[in-house]
Amino acid sequence: MAVLVREKIDKAVVLTLNRPESMNALSHELVGRLIEAIKDASEDPDCRSIILTGAGDKAFCAGTDLKERRSLSPEEKWAQSRGGWNLNQALFNSPKAVIAAVGGWCLGGGFELALYCDIRIAADDARFGWPEMTLGAYPGSGAALMLPRIVGPAQAKLLFFTARRIDAHEAYRIGLVERVVSRPALLEAALEFAGEVERTSPLGLAAVKRSVNQGSDLPLDEAAKLDQMLRRPLEGTRDYEEGIRAHFEKRKPVFAGR
Repeated sequence: MAVLVREKIDKAVVLTLNRPESMNALSHELVGRLIEAIKDASEDPDCRSIILTGAGDKAFCAGTDLKERRSLSPEEKWAQSRGGWNLNQALFNSPKAVIAAVGGWCLGGGFELALYCDIRIAADDARFGWPEMTLGAYPGSGAALMLPRIVGPAQAKLLFFTARRIDAHEAYRIGLVERVVSRPALLEAALEFAGEVERTSPLGLAAVKRSVNQGSDLPLDEAAKLDQMLRRPLEGTRDYEEGIRAHFEKRKPVFAGR
């Protein structure tokens, strides 16, 4: 059985973590397959968005496969953590819109996976938490860097320090997820957002994503330089000309990513 299922729906690539018997835990194989699939989708000109979700009713992803991890040496464990970091960076740096469709448990490395997506849509049965904090460690693939950027330092510390599990509605209240829907409507909601993405310029989306991701931590003058460096070249593209033409012709633009 494939540990990752890839499906193309319109211009969205849906990647389903397919290890429901282990709550879609991140094995070495699954991490490698995900990195490869994200790279392929990121380079596909016909793909506008990537949707991550989990198979089965129990979990989006329960985090690192602890059964696999138990047999590893300290060096191998560190290499495994680096694999998780590389996976999250692939999501963060993808020029596509990346959407997490989270149902059931979203824990540890799975929670980190969701954090590094651009948008998080949660089913009403979603549960989030950091079990690493009760195992003598803390999340090792960038959660301590990303969570404060999304919910603020105080909320991030609260979740880390207490190892508390929160439900979808609490996650929405603190700004961790952008929308809560019923479980049957989860994928539909993600695809609906993906459809909205298709109205925008792929070059513009890639540039503004990079500006937000890289500029948020820079001093304002440096962020402004980055922003202008990314924005100015767009005016010389065919997509920009098409967007202006479509505006005056009162029709939807047809962007080609050039």
